[in-house]
Amino acid sequence: MVIQERRVGPVTILALKGRLVLDDGDVLLRERIDALVSQGDVRLVIDCSALDYVDSAGIGVLIGKYLSVRRKGGSLKLLCLSMRTHHALEITNLLTVFETFDDEESAIKSFAS
Repeated sequence: MVIQERRVGPVTILALKGRLVLDDGDVLLRERIDALVSQGDVRLVIDCSALDYVDSAGIGVLIGKYLSVRRKGGSLKLLCLSMRTHHALEITNLLTVFETFDDEESAIKSFAS
């Protein structure tokens, strides 16, 4: 998995490309989010538009990092879920936990409210 990072004002956007799976993307994403949180960057958007596949380890990282960011007073939001990722979050009831957005502008604006 590849993570491209960029900032839009106070929001950090992490665009994921590839597979968020055990022993591939899960460790990389966990470490990147931990580094951001340690720097005080706790307004995070995960862009899933180029994410090919998410397994249970990937979902575990998303929920674990969601919780760690919340503990620091921030938010982690998801952007552009594929049908497959949406379904995985739906069957695990995690769509009720995450804020999800179809466009970047709405995701960024949501931090202002």
